[in-house]
Amino acid sequence: MELADLNEDEQVALAGLLEFVVVASGHVTEDEAHEIEAIIEALGDEPYRKAVEEVDKRFPDEQALRTFLSSIGRQEAREIIYGTVTEAAMTDTVEGRESALLEWLAKEWNVEVTYEEPPAGEEAK
Repeated sequence: MELADLNEDEQVALAGLLEFVVVASGHVTEDEAHEIEAIIEALGDEPYRKAVEEVDKRFPDEQALRTFLSSIGRQEAREIIYGTVTEAAMTDTVEGRESALLEWLAKEWNVEVTYEEPPAGEEAK
């Protein structure tokens, strides 16, 4: 499965998570911006724009987003969304609230979280 295979609700889930995890900090690093651009390219400009508009309309707070995220059922979609958001978030420091949301989501969606050790001699990001 690829990002382009996500249905509309799954696209909204992805956009919502990006907004609450990556954009919520108030600053988007250059690396995060590149990750978001790659996601937009994979989904398409119009589907991503529509998903962001839905996020803005439907989720006034994190609890509203969490309630919606619980309705996403396809495990394959859950895994690609979670992996994509985590990858985008890991380009910068993941702060407490964002980390708590990702931890909750991994349990809610039954996503196995694994971290790769950086090759010897390289620092972790």
